[in-house]
Formats: sequence, structure tokens, C-alpha cells
Amino acid sequence: MNKRYISSVILLILFGWAMISFYDMQIQFAGIVKDSEPPWELTLNFLPIALTIIVGTIISIFVYRKEPNKKGAIIKALFLPQPFQEDDEREKEITAKATRASYISMWIVAPILAAFMLVYPFIIDAVPYYPMIILLLLPLVQLITYIVSWNRNY
Repeated sequence: MNKRYISSVILLILFGWAMISFYDMQIQFAGIVKDSEPPWELTLNFLPIALTIIVGTIISIFVYRKEPNKKGAIIKALFLPQPFQEDDEREKEITAKATRASYISMWIVAPILAAFMLVYPFIIDAVPYYPMIILLLLPLVQLITYIVSWNRNY
């Protein structure tokens, strides 16, 4: 169980790193446009973007190989977290409890993360991509809550 969801956590973290790289380039662009005429020189850290694409492709291939004949398997492999293993009624019940715990955690975490946004004006110069981190913490907390709840009930 953990191996399947660890890949989702890693991919979410890599995606956040890639988005921070794009955000950094956007900040450079905004500063350059104000100060100079074209041609502009921008730098982009391509490492997180390449890692996200490579790791995402590898994970998608492994997920698709497990379910090649099911309808919509390629879409699930590319865009959704690892599929649930619900072979019997007990596992369906465990999945339902874990999903409920994950849903409830969002009602607790969302206001806390919204409150953390009050700090943003004070750290905007040090961490300009802070809202992006806060936004990506929502699915990360939901996924970790699901994993912990699933393991506790299993």
C-alpha cells in the first residue's frame, strides 16, 4: 500500500518544485519588462521540470501496465493517484473509512492554511512562492491522511 502512495507524494513534491521554478522565471520576466527593452534574458531551472516529467512518465507506465485492459486506464495512469485496491468487502470498508478521514482532514487543514496566508505579506520578499506551497499542502495533507488512516484500519 505505501509504495503506491509514496510515488504520489513524491510526484506532488516534484510538481511543486517545478511550479516554483516557473514562478521564479515569471518574477524575473516581470522585473526585466519594467527595466529594459527586448531581447530579454530569462533563466529557468529545468531540473525540477525534467524530473517531474520523467518520474511522472515512469509512474504512469507502471500504473498502466497493471491495468492495461480497463476502460480509462491511461487517463487514470496520467492524472489520478494510484488506484484503490478493493478486492473484497473488508478493503472497501477500509477505503471508505480512509476517504472519510481524508475528507474530514480538509475541513481542519483548509482554515489553518488560510490563516498561514496571513503571514505572506511579511515574508513576500524572502519566499515569494509561499502561496504555491500553501496551495500544494492541501492535497499533500489529504493524501498523507488517507495513507495513515488506511494503514491504521488495515
